[in-house]
Amino acid sequence: MNPVNSFVYPDIPDDLKKIIFRDDKQRMVVGVIGKSSTPDCNKLVGFNLLTIHPALTDSKCCEGRIKFYFENEGNILFLHFETTFDQYVMGDLLMKAAQSGSDYNFVSFNSRIRTRFARMLLFAIQVCHMIVLVEPTSVFDSSYLSIFKSLKIIREKYVLKFLPKLLKNSSVGNYMGKEVRLCSPRFLFFFEGTNDIKPEDVEKLDALENSIENEIFRMLRNEFIITNNSAMSLFSIPRSKKFVFFNSDSGAKTDPLNESIDLLTQYLDKPSGQTEADDEELMSRLRPYDGYGMSAWSVGVSKNNNHKRSILKLLKEHVAEAFEHGFDDSMSKYRGRSHFVIPDINTWFEGFKLLHKIFIENPDNSSYEPDDADYRAYLENFHKIIDIDERFFFETCEHGLELAMVSYKEMLPHHYSSTFHEKKYQQSHELFMEYARGPEVERHERKLRDYCDSIWLNGKQQCEYPSLRGNPCALGKHKANDPTEHSSEVVFVSACNCGRTQGHREDPYTIRQANYEFYQIIAKICSNCNVLERIKFPIFEPSSNDFRAAEFVNKNFSNLMSFENSNKTPDTCTHPPLTNDQSPHLSGSQKSQDGASNLTFSLDDKDEEENSPKTYTSETEQEDALQQESINEIVIKVGEHTTEMEKTILRQPSTTEYLPGMLHAASPAGLLPQFPSWSLVCLGPSSIYTHNSGMPEHIQSGFLSGTNFLLPWDVSVRLEHAQSWAASYEKIRNRKKNPSQAKSIETSNNFTLKIFIGIEYECLRGHRFIMSGPDSVLRGGSGIVRDSGSKVVFNDMPIYFPCPCRSSNVAQLMRIHIVTPKAPVNVILEPKVKIFQNHMQNSLTFTTGLPEPIKLSQSAYWILRLPFIYEGENGPLMPPTEVSPTNSAIHGVLLAGVYGIRESEINEDLP
Repeated sequence: MNPVNSFVYPDIPDDLKKIIFRDDKQRMVVGVIGKSSTPDCNKLVGFNLLTIHPALTDSKCCEGRIKFYFENEGNILFLHFETTFDQYVMGDLLMKAAQSGSDYNFVSFNSRIRTRFARMLLFAIQVCHMIVLVEPTSVFDSSYLSIFKSLKIIREKYVLKFLPKLLKNSSVGNYMGKEVRLCSPRFLFFFEGTNDIKPEDVEKLDALENSIENEIFRMLRNEFIITNNSAMSLFSIPRSKKFVFFNSDSGAKTDPLNESIDLLTQYLDKPSGQTEADDEELMSRLRPYDGYGMSAWSVGVSKNNNHKRSILKLLKEHVAEAFEHGFDDSMSKYRGRSHFVIPDINTWFEGFKLLHKIFIENPDNSSYEPDDADYRAYLENFHKIIDIDERFFFETCEHGLELAMVSYKEMLPHHYSSTFHEKKYQQSHELFMEYARGPEVERHERKLRDYCDSIWLNGKQQCEYPSLRGNPCALGKHKANDPTEHSSEVVFVSACNCGRTQGHREDPYTIRQANYEFYQIIAKICSNCNVLERIKFPIFEPSSNDFRAAEFVNKNFSNLMSFENSNKTPDTCTHPPLTNDQSPHLSGSQKSQDGASNLTFSLDDKDEEENSPKTYTSETEQEDALQQESINEIVIKVGEHTTEMEKTILRQPSTTEYLPGMLHAASPAGLLPQFPSWSLVCLGPSSIYTHNSGMPEHIQSGFLSGTNFLLPWDVSVRLEHAQSWAASYEKIRNRKKNPSQAKSIETSNNFTLKIFIGIEYECLRGHRFIMSGPDSVLRGGSGIVRDSGSKVVFNDMPIYFPCPCRSSNVAQLMRIHIVTPKAPVNVILEPKVKIFQNHMQNSLTFTTGLPEPIKLSQSAYWILRLPFIYEGENGPLMPPTEVSPTNSAIHGVLLAGVYGIRESEINEDLP
């Protein structure tokens, strides 16, 4: 029979049951718990108690297993606890957690490890007289302090409440008294490392043990884990006995199997001539343990004789004291008050089984529902109290979350957009991350997101319906039956049709608001707009109340583009192309080749020198001026009016369906918009404009300094019947010419016309300026502007251009100023605006919808106002938010060929 027997609870072999429970023998219960670094997880190896090394057995460690060890003739019952702090148990749990993904971070995994260890330690404190805490190193793990402190709180707050009631209702556990445990268990600390101190250096080992004892005692006292009254402490520390032991046997951690194999190899390779004594010594070393293959009695004798320093020897000294006096480690003031009992083994074992169910089995059963409220509170709060790491991280996250919530709520407007909401959330999140740490971060991030979203969605959400300029609706979330019910609360500054009056306009949500209604409203304020002569543009006129917007089968924008760029457009049948005689538009190739003298027509009779600052007195000066300013020559045959347009049968527009967008080159024939997006007014006679001073502020307000000048454009016109034209012109002007001048008139057939043109841009802040070319702003000074209008006449002018007031502000081409000459010809207009989309892949060319070019009256100041927003059948075309002078033309252009000259009737009265 083995001197030391063992079994795993609750499987007790029958033969061992008779031995351990015979004669109701009293035994001192010693718990062995802590850490191990070997695969067998057996912490009793260093006790020199086992007859067979655990490495030679097939048993594997298992978390939560309790193994009983006892000597047949001894009075000590060892309870060996295999816990999550054993290295191989922790490694196995870590592998399983990684495979299942249940513990997705170290803090959560470590929290579960600590909780399960603490549960086993609390159970050991309840059922043991002494507990040996094993450390595989020579350093005390200070993390035990938080576990001890938490267990002390749990015991005082919960265990002392529910355990007496549970024991009272049972037939066991009456011996435990009001403290509901055998005693305040005495703790011993067993370190398996020695800091490389040799076993023979006993003094150094004693000094090290004394030093560690003082440190452990100090830490336990500072944390109030042990107090003057041991009954109120979690466990006790002896006052006058050693409670720290360092194992000096370096062979305790060696693998006996490997060592035996090495020794056997040495025996087989022994040199010849070795004596029997040498063989006996080698065979003794081959034994994996002292007494291996010998009788049990021989083993015990060998141990007692060969081990002077032993944890087992120290332990037996404490056991002897317990049997003689019990444990009373209180200070003198509280001496004699500690509870200490050594029940017989049968009584103790019944109490052990009940406490094991209360402290181990029930908490592991997730479906268990306790009847006692205090016991339920213990089960619910055990993990929260033990797990200081998670609680710390939880509290830091909670603190950060509170600050982040307050930060988000600070200075919130009544309604705000998703962009503002996201910005506020990001600011709050940054503040939260300054405090939040650990595994609770993600959960609290979701709580912060849900909190911020709930505030925004619960009455703070902005409508955000975009305007035609891309600004979101600033009103609260609402259901609008009409786009005009939205408001971005953005206000622009724009001038009226004639440019005299500037006013504030709301950000438009419909094309009608943008291109028509605003100008109708501001016309009531302007003193000119409603009284000026104007050209009416074609609009839809319903024949009954039952009219609707036209529907298009093909809504694809790219198809419209290809339809516009095809050879045949819908306008060809309604608007046939003009002949050269009818629409003599100017091109850069039309240079004057005639060296004859030119007749310059002034703008009016009042100011010949002021309005026509350049008078050519010689042929050389005239030729130089023609070459320098690219004067264009147009041939007009007097009296040959073509009536082809008049004879063309025009298709009548629809009176039941209107065009939903604006007129453009790809618009279906016969459809007109409900309102005009263009405006053309006559500001008055040409004398309104004075080239020396530019446009006066009271006539055209809002112009930037130096940009309020029109550009002179000199056009050479050659007439076949010049003498009759000149005579008619002189007759109308009532001007008498001297004979030499009359002779010049008779022989001349060239006329030079001076036309003033201004391409006006206006930004959303109300700043207006004239462009001198496609990429340059007019820079006029105190003198007369010398730039020629040829650059703006013969080039495509960008629709959008940076405003000089600020490069980030985008100005838009809004008006064309034309001062017509006082001559027997008419200036004609045919504006076409081409807007590009999708990086110039698609485009729409917008027109006024008039069947033929617009004929302007003579000697007058005309202003053509262009649309504020352009819209096709698929919706509005959004203006760009940023424009540079180099890429301004990629967004849209006013196509060249807007201006032309047409003959007027001889009998047509001049103004």
